[in-house]
Amino acid sequence: MLDLIVIILYLLPPLYLFYLIVIYFVTKVPYATTPQEYYNTIFKNIKITKKTKVYELGCGKGKFLFEADKKFHPAELVGYDLSPLHIFYDKVKAKILKSKIKFYLQDFFKADLRKADLIYLFLTPRSVKQIWPKIKKETKKGARVVILSDGLPGVKYEKIIDMRPGKDHNSKLYIYKSA
Repeated sequence: MLDLIVIILYLLPPLYLFYLIVIYFVTKVPYATTPQEYYNTIFKNIKITKKTKVYELGCGKGKFLFEADKKFHPAELVGYDLSPLHIFYDKVKAKILKSKIKFYLQDFFKADLRKADLIYLFLTPRSVKQIWPKIKKETKKGARVVILSDGLPGVKYEKIIDMRPGKDHNSKLYIYKSA
């Protein structure tokens, strides 16, 4: 029995890697998480109150939403992702933490974004460009869109923050406001 457990433990990492590769081919977005050290800077530069409705598109393991819930207790937190394993993980974690975050195994291109006050994205530039027309069309006036990655060419941002000043690899946080 112990041998079986050891074999399973050795197989889990390559199986998870294979799973992430399959998910990449489905979504065309690699699995990447927001670095933990970015959260203080992000939350210092965006306004979240107890009335804010926060959405994350491509939420993965939901770190951004769990951090926002822990710090601000916003009115609503919603995450969308196409990874069944990550959504299952998110729902279990939310239940254990007694969190009100709602996670949906759904293509965010089909999500209803009308109630969102703040939308967080950490996606590929191609995905951000593809979702932007939907965000512009559906979000209410004044909704904020926070993008960790590349900005939207030709779209005026409200604020840009260098997440790693002085470092070789330069990550930026773009904050846009819906018109």
